[in-house]
Amino acid sequence: MIDFKKIEEEILDFWKKNKIYEKSVSKNKKGEKFYFLQGPPFTSGRLHIGHAWNNNLKDIALRFFRLRGRNVWDRAGYDMHGLPTENKVQKELGLKDKKAIENFGIGKFNQKCKEFSKNNANLMNEDLKRIGIWMDFDNAYLPVENDFMSNEWLLIKKAHEQNRLYKGKKIMYWCGECETSLAKHELEYENVKDNSIFLKFKIKSKKNKDEYLCLWTTTPWTIKYNLAIMVNPELDYIKAEVQTKNGKEIWIVARALAGVFISGLLNYKFKILKEFKGKKLEGIEYEHPFYSKLRDIYDQLKKNSKKVHTIILSKDYVDTTAGTGLVHCAPGCGPEDYEVGKENGIGTFNTLDEKGIILDMGEFSGLKAKTDDPKFTESLKDVGSLIIETLIEHEYPYCWRCHKPVIFRATEQWFMKTEDLVKKVLSYNKKINWVPKKVQNSYEAWVSNLKDNGITRQRYWGTPAPIWECECGHIEIIGSVKELKSKTKDNIPKDLHKPWIDEIKIECKKCKRKIKRIPDILDVWLDSGTASWNCIYYPQRKDLFKKLFPADLIIEASEQARLWFSMLQICSTIAFEKSCFNGVFGHGMILDFQGTKMSKSLGNIISPYKVIDKYSSEILRYYICETKAGENINFNWEDINQKQRNLLVLLNIGNYLTQLKPNKKPKKRGIEERYVLSRLHSSIKKVTNLFETYNFDKTITELEKLFLDVSRVYIKIVRDKEDKEVYEVLKEVYINCLKMFSTICPMITEHIWQELRKKKIVKEESIHLCDWPKSDLKKVNKKLEGDVQIVLDIIERGLAVRDSYGIGLKWPLALAEVKCKEPIKKELQGIIVRQLNVKKIRVGMADNISIKLDTKLTSKLEAEGFSREIIRKIQAARKNAELVKTDLIELEISTEFNDKLRTNINQIKEKVGARFISLEKSKEKFSYIEEGKIKEKSFKIKFNKV
Repeated sequence: MIDFKKIEEEILDFWKKNKIYEKSVSKNKKGEKFYFLQGPPFTSGRLHIGHAWNNNLKDIALRFFRLRGRNVWDRAGYDMHGLPTENKVQKELGLKDKKAIENFGIGKFNQKCKEFSKNNANLMNEDLKRIGIWMDFDNAYLPVENDFMSNEWLLIKKAHEQNRLYKGKKIMYWCGECETSLAKHELEYENVKDNSIFLKFKIKSKKNKDEYLCLWTTTPWTIKYNLAIMVNPELDYIKAEVQTKNGKEIWIVARALAGVFISGLLNYKFKILKEFKGKKLEGIEYEHPFYSKLRDIYDQLKKNSKKVHTIILSKDYVDTTAGTGLVHCAPGCGPEDYEVGKENGIGTFNTLDEKGIILDMGEFSGLKAKTDDPKFTESLKDVGSLIIETLIEHEYPYCWRCHKPVIFRATEQWFMKTEDLVKKVLSYNKKINWVPKKVQNSYEAWVSNLKDNGITRQRYWGTPAPIWECECGHIEIIGSVKELKSKTKDNIPKDLHKPWIDEIKIECKKCKRKIKRIPDILDVWLDSGTASWNCIYYPQRKDLFKKLFPADLIIEASEQARLWFSMLQICSTIAFEKSCFNGVFGHGMILDFQGTKMSKSLGNIISPYKVIDKYSSEILRYYICETKAGENINFNWEDINQKQRNLLVLLNIGNYLTQLKPNKKPKKRGIEERYVLSRLHSSIKKVTNLFETYNFDKTITELEKLFLDVSRVYIKIVRDKEDKEVYEVLKEVYINCLKMFSTICPMITEHIWQELRKKKIVKEESIHLCDWPKSDLKKVNKKLEGDVQIVLDIIERGLAVRDSYGIGLKWPLALAEVKCKEPIKKELQGIIVRQLNVKKIRVGMADNISIKLDTKLTSKLEAEGFSREIIRKIQAARKNAELVKTDLIELEISTEFNDKLRTNINQIKEKVGARFISLEKSKEKFSYIEEGKIKEKSFKIKFNKV
């Protein structure tokens, strides 16, 4: 069995020793530019199978464009800042929270983060090289370096100049575990089961003491922050007399939900007393169920706004899809609540600290938002507000870093205005080549709903926000290290990270005081968002920017439609008012064989190393990169096995070629040669077009079809031809096929190339220093290709007929009667005759293909069959003896059917490479002996190598 893994190790060593990658770069220095923008993987330290898929696809694309002579920009890069690194280092150092980090020392902590990130980047470089990825790893862009961070500040400066930066208090997604705000793109949504609660709030009424507003919520912890109840002014509501366990009560609910809620869920009887539109409820006051516990707080809130604890109106956020038609409103705990509260003059109210712990709320102080929902539900039950608790299944956002549920929290942040950019960003798509289109659709849906994003984070390991803010209100936004040097007398630190950057003070233009930088870092997504110019050293290398920008291609998982793709375009639009990429290829996610997304928690992750150790990295690449663009893949070991078998076919074609005798091209090509050359050149044309249009996934199937056709069709039908008719054509087809397939399996094809080079069949030092094949359209004959497909269909049907009669292919038959829609050329009829092993063929016309075989074996046909079978046995024995085609033998055959062999002795002699054949037993000693039976008749073959 061929050791693919060992082959790869040898080829990697060959590339390294001979600097093949460097030579391929040098070869194309004067070629047309091709800017590939590497989407930065996070420096986790080891490759997961998604990394392998993603980077192999990138390598396939880049190898093609190098072979096409393009001057490829292929700088590697990494994502290094942010909470994933902080969390890892915290765990390593045993630091529980932010306070522990500060006690340990921010400088020491960030230095550890930097070491962690750089060490992991080096590990990933080596891993990527091991799986055959060619990129400029030596000069990979690293967001932790000063130049990168300085270039990122350019974006903040540009945003400020365009009046896009502003500070404000908004409701943000908040992770209590990580103690920071999160942007929408930093969330993962999961289907979870949570307890929801139906509540009744008592209306302040002198007439009726038992009149209630009924509402529903999935977040019990937010009820203490409730400041209003929303109703839809245009919906129908009712006042109903409800027979509860405690007696009759008056409840107000939406008419459409009354039956489902009161009768269906509670099994209570009710009577409608009054019906009205929601707008009639506006201004009704109610008593908060925790009023007796939090009287002073609620009274102060009421003084600040008269609409606190009243019904307010909202058409946008109240409907009858679930609940009661009355919606709890806590303006400090939800963006929609905040929006409606603001319209009604109700401010935010939220006393959570950064860990999500409740402060200054009487007996509720010290409880944790979300986590302690059961305790809040119990308190609502104690005060008589809880109607019923029910289990619901719904989507809930989780932090993408620590995977804990997030909450909403009112917090002051710096924001970047982006909503007005939507139209411009979407307009770029007219000129962008999206593959597949569904990724474009997903991207457009996301961009269409862009909101202003908070760009600051209350953490430590990240690019410092370049914002210096004075007490007088003046702010200075710094756009580069160069600008910072011009505005301070302090020494610029060797490392711009916290805490060293915080030592830099700037003089306020307004009041002349020394001002400090705000303590925040930037959202880590701005690191990758600025990669389009950071990757090409802008603004330090404006010449490169002018030559390369925008990127020709980016390749990432389709989920990046709502992440990196949109972030790139937002940043580029602000910085340069133009698109930063012209082409996108989006691939899917990896699922297990049952269709479940791979994750650590489920324990169904398949490490790429497991596949590499069992098979090879090339086989994994060959298998996984054929997945349809944008589609997920269900990992399947049997499919991996099939790809391994296909690679063995590719290797065996090379072995077959090297056994043929080189000859000059014959004057006239046979129909088999014209067919296979047509297949080659039509494939070159098709595959080239697929690559040029970024349909990388479709290239593999076409190339695989080509080399399998070479083996299973061409070689099969020319085995009896003389070498001179086959060698030159097979060489042309095989070498060009290898060149194209080198994009898919660069190491295996390099191995084959080097073997051919040893035999002087090819000259170039490496297959990757060749040029991409050119299609000769004069050799393309689609009609012939179609005709051959019909012939193959006929042969397949004929073989099935043989099988049904139990007649092996070695046994010749007298006649095949074939009917099909179109006439078959004489040359093609010859292929049918040879492949079906019949003496004659009779062709007729019919709408559908049909075939009949004369299955009667005459004495002459039987003799020929025995001869063919004995030839096959001798050839197998030669192979077992490790003889090559040119080795001659002396042969002795003794059988129960010698009389059948005598008439074909010369044919046997020629086919098996025998200088002499004896059909009589002798006393001579032979080195090789084989025996067995053919059609229940025994045989023994003996031979010596001459």
